[in-house]
Amino acid sequence: MSKNLVTLSPEETIQKVTHTMEKYDVKEIPLIDDKKKLVGMVTYYDILDFVRADPNEKISNLKFMPPTVEKDTPIDDVASLMLQTAVEAIPVIDGNSVLGIISDYDLLTAFKNDPKLKSLKVRDVMEDEVNLLTADDTISGARRIMRFKNWDRLPVVDGNGKNLGLVISYDIIKKFLSKPKERMGWGPKGGGNKENPFSMPIKSIMRKQLPDIYFDDSLTDAIKKLLDKKLKGVQILDKDKKVIGMLFRRNVLDRVVEKKFKDGVWLTFSGFPLKLETVDSLKSYLSSNIKRIQRLVPELASINVHIKKLHGATEDKWNYEIDVSLTKLNGQREIVTNQNVQYGYNLMYTLDEALDRLAKLLERKYKKRGGKQYYAKR
Repeated sequence: MSKNLVTLSPEETIQKVTHTMEKYDVKEIPLIDDKKKLVGMVTYYDILDFVRADPNEKISNLKFMPPTVEKDTPIDDVASLMLQTAVEAIPVIDGNSVLGIISDYDLLTAFKNDPKLKSLKVRDVMEDEVNLLTADDTISGARRIMRFKNWDRLPVVDGNGKNLGLVISYDIIKKFLSKPKERMGWGPKGGGNKENPFSMPIKSIMRKQLPDIYFDDSLTDAIKKLLDKKLKGVQILDKDKKVIGMLFRRNVLDRVVEKKFKDGVWLTFSGFPLKLETVDSLKSYLSSNIKRIQRLVPELASINVHIKKLHGATEDKWNYEIDVSLTKLNGQREIVTNQNVQYGYNLMYTLDEALDRLAKLLERKYKKRGGKQYYAKR
């Protein structure tokens, strides 16, 4: 864990949090009260969602309560918890006191020489479904994709699909939080007029000086480059330098950690942070549909749930978009159909409906194949 802990009060402003993140090069900050007790955490993903807000707004409006671990918790368990809850840095506590924080960077450093990674290539673990941007695409469009995918960076390519660089959410936040008295997302233009900087092209903030990592590179070499540059993720290239994927720290952790719970299936979540008690409740509530799916796909290792949190009919009501995929014991990730997306206002009910729909799709495919388990390759 990192012992040089950076903390703030929940009464601080959004702008103070952003400046603190930049000063100490951290992306997640635990919030503590006057008794040094953990009362929440804020990440730069949260700020990205509210980048049009008043920079003097209190950060307490954006905080969430993260999962926690103790100093003697095995790192395998920490990695599992991180992947289950989609939280990329977890506070380490002793009673009510925060001792430090353990991030995906710390875990990747610990696991970089794991024997399970030695024989793997980058192509074995990378994300191959990537939204590609051009240098003239707007910052607003990039931000929208980042929020929905919960990715902090997107690759930028030329007209032939060749690599130009990355646009990173943290750079968007820094650009629009530089002036304390202006509202985020808007700046003055000559003559008192105002312009929307979100309509600016992403080439104005694009990063170019990044390591080249190719799909057939060894995974251990790629990990070293990620750690050396302290990158959460980087674009993956083919031999012609065309972008064909992304490699994130979580992809490596996902391969290292054993993907099986006591019932034989690992239920993973991504999209936005979930409280640990919420994850536990969902596992219990969804157990019957998990077992249905497991019977149909006996080589199943995990059910992967991606949750997008969208604004609903009113500002205080959220709509959830649920997308489900499967991972087999050999590490291959697959989906049943590109149309397996469920919407609803209640997270638990919507997720149960998504798994029920998935099970029914599998059952139909099972019957069509004459009893042979089957699901379509992504």
